[in-house]
Amino acid sequence: MSSALVVVDLQNDFCPGGSLAVKDGHEIVEGINAIRDSSEFSHVIFTRDWHPEDHVSFARNHPNHPEFSKKMVNGLPHTLWPAHCEEGTVGASFHKDLDVRDR
Repeated sequence: MSSALVVVDLQNDFCPGGSLAVKDGHEIVEGINAIRDSSEFSHVIFTRDWHPEDHVSFARNHPNHPEFSKKMVNGLPHTLWPAHCEEGTVGASFHKDLDVRDR
């Protein structure tokens, strides 16, 4: 049977210093690298959050609506986030210590 390790959005903007940082988010990198290198999983998959600069969820694209406020967009409720993980930016890159090489 196959098994997979799925690493979700371990990107600079979600780590300390990033625009939507998770406190101490970087502290899991070493453990993920260790698990990745074990034979426990037959597949390792890395996902990335990836937005265009004009993304509908960014507060800056909604004048007079602050970050983390709620707004109806196209009939659906949305939280308006700080700009983060914009395509082609350092913030959208994986954390520098995360080992994303093919195995």
